Amino acid sequence: MAEEKKLVLETLKPGAEVTEVAAAPEEVVKWLGESVDVMDMVCDVLKGEGVDHVYHLTAGNTWNIEGHLLEHGIKRIHVRHEQSATFAAEGEARASGRPGVAIIGPGTGTTNASSGLVQGMSAQSPMLCLTFTDPMWADNMVFAQGISRAHKIYSGITKYTTRVGDPSVLPWEVKRAIRAAITPPCGPVAVEIPANCHEQSWRRGARQRFLLGYNPVTWGGRSERIRVVPPPEEVERAMKWFMEAESPAIVCGESIVLDNAIPELQEFVQLTGIPTHTRRQSRGAISEYDPLNCCGRARGAVMRKSDRSLVIGLKIQYLELFGYPPFWNGGGRFIQAQTCPENTCMSLPTDFELIGNLKLMLRQMIECVKSMGITKPPEKWSGWRNMVVEQKTKYDRLTVERTKAQEGKVPLHPDLNGKLMSEFLHEELNDDYYTLVDGFTASTYFTDWQKIKFAPSMLDASDTIGFGQSPAHALAFGLLNNRDKPSIAIMGDGAVGAGGADIETCVRWQIPCVFVHLNNSSVVTGSQYLFSEKFSPSGIPLWDGWYTLPNIHYERMFKEYGCHAEFVERDVHVKPALKRAFDFVRDKSKPAFVEVFIDPDVLQEIWTTFLFPMSMGSFTWDELNPTLKDLIAEAWDKTLPLVYGWRHPSWTEGVKKWREERK
Repeated sequence: MAEEKKLVLETLKPGAEVTEVAAAPEEVVKWLGESVDVMDMVCDVLKGEGVDHVYHLTAGNTWNIEGHLLEHGIKRIHVRHEQSATFAAEGEARASGRPGVAIIGPGTGTTNASSGLVQGMSAQSPMLCLTFTDPMWADNMVFAQGISRAHKIYSGITKYTTRVGDPSVLPWEVKRAIRAAITPPCGPVAVEIPANCHEQSWRRGARQRFLLGYNPVTWGGRSERIRVVPPPEEVERAMKWFMEAESPAIVCGESIVLDNAIPELQEFVQLTGIPTHTRRQSRGAISEYDPLNCCGRARGAVMRKSDRSLVIGLKIQYLELFGYPPFWNGGGRFIQAQTCPENTCMSLPTDFELIGNLKLMLRQMIECVKSMGITKPPEKWSGWRNMVVEQKTKYDRLTVERTKAQEGKVPLHPDLNGKLMSEFLHEELNDDYYTLVDGFTASTYFTDWQKIKFAPSMLDASDTIGFGQSPAHALAFGLLNNRDKPSIAIMGDGAVGAGGADIETCVRWQIPCVFVHLNNSSVVTGSQYLFSEKFSPSGIPLWDGWYTLPNIHYERMFKEYGCHAEFVERDVHVKPALKRAFDFVRDKSKPAFVEVFIDPDVLQEIWTTFLFPMSMGSFTWDELNPTLKDLIAEAWDKTLPLVYGWRHPSWTEGVKKWREERK
């Protein structure tokens, strides 16, 4: 008879062994056993990260967290549209390097918020989006306020989006998301919180229930960016190579701000005297009045003649033509200094790739250059520096000359308007203000003239090239900096339509911003040159083009909001109107709205070099209207190589014949 087997329980392996453990202190036992609300713990996480306020539009599923935020002293900036909540959070994150936070509700709230996440992904904004959606058991039902699920919708427009199915891990997931958002490459992270995760029956219990993966001892306090440096010998080799250049240049971008490296950049540029172009959030890190800042239209002339360039903290994307000419010198060579390998541009001929924290890396570069005996800008580059000054002087003169013929004319040319606004801001405010760029024609003719003295002081739509974000960005700058100085927001018709309602939010929160609307009665001007009778099925241009109702006095509407209102249609009225508007916002700490009627037929120059082939390149030359043919033929030799393949083959012969006929 077989021997009967006995079951033996293994008690010596980890997790099963029996040990004598001292009893926890009574105060710890009491603390772990306290009945708490997991939403209180989420608020503790946010406060520990220094979050003072969140951006939010109320929804049924968010009422729970709303109350807890307010109870914990975290202000809730109640906006008029969910896109403004995420736009404001990404703008604040971009300008500060710290997480901006948006609280979003279910259904269309979740979908509306996607615009700010897309822009945040493009601009590398370290933002957090907490999205409260319907319960998981309703995944296949049309539940209250919709069927949208953030973890599906946001998966391609965030660094990651996670759905929390149990409240025991919620504080940990929020903390993890913040750490991920500020880790290069920075970007938005979303945490989806289904209703079953925060309903009354689940959200209260012993504190120890909610400590899975999270403990205030190890996870408490403010999260910081990773601070690593490249190997010193690699930095030394790169700097020796760079100092051997005949015409060196520096171009820097958003990560200079995110890494708090502006003082080090300024020290390095002053030490070496190397011409520097600052882009995106770094605009003004080297004052654009400084002879060394090759800003504006001088940028192209300098970058194309530079034999060796240092790209530092700039993720080269669409607006930099992905590293190709004419923005870049096709025969030049480069050092790329980035916060992470993901930001390195692969299309630039790069001799050195340096990865690390830019603040620490620039300190390495400074000490390395000093060790080479360089204590002031090398004399060998004096001619190169003079060339940069000559280019800046040349383009400044040309921009002044081109507006002479525009003076006194009605409708007002946006170029002249940009000149007058820039002059006013320099003369009246000494360039001490924040800039919000939110328009196509509107912004181009302003930034051509504007010079920025400090950073971060400008927010735009990044490479997403959208509109409607400026009221939210005004909120971000105003709240982030305690309303320390006024902002100016340059808006087009599309921007007013998409985001104008949140100017009312700026009124409620006493944001000192002057919103300047350049009204050309078109969401994007240009359709009048694209679409002739052939492209007008209704026969009514107002329906078939990109127009809005002509000459609407929007300032009357925003006056009802509580804004100071001004109307301008002549150049002599621009500065007096701005003076009254800025006097109001500085005195009352409330917004003003300046309505400017501008010439609707003025084209931004990118139309002729880029957008005409992109928009109409599929049509034959004979199908184009005569005005468009004139414009294409005039700019044919300046068209960007990027769009050569977009032009219909018939255009080449068509342009040749068109030019011959009009000699």
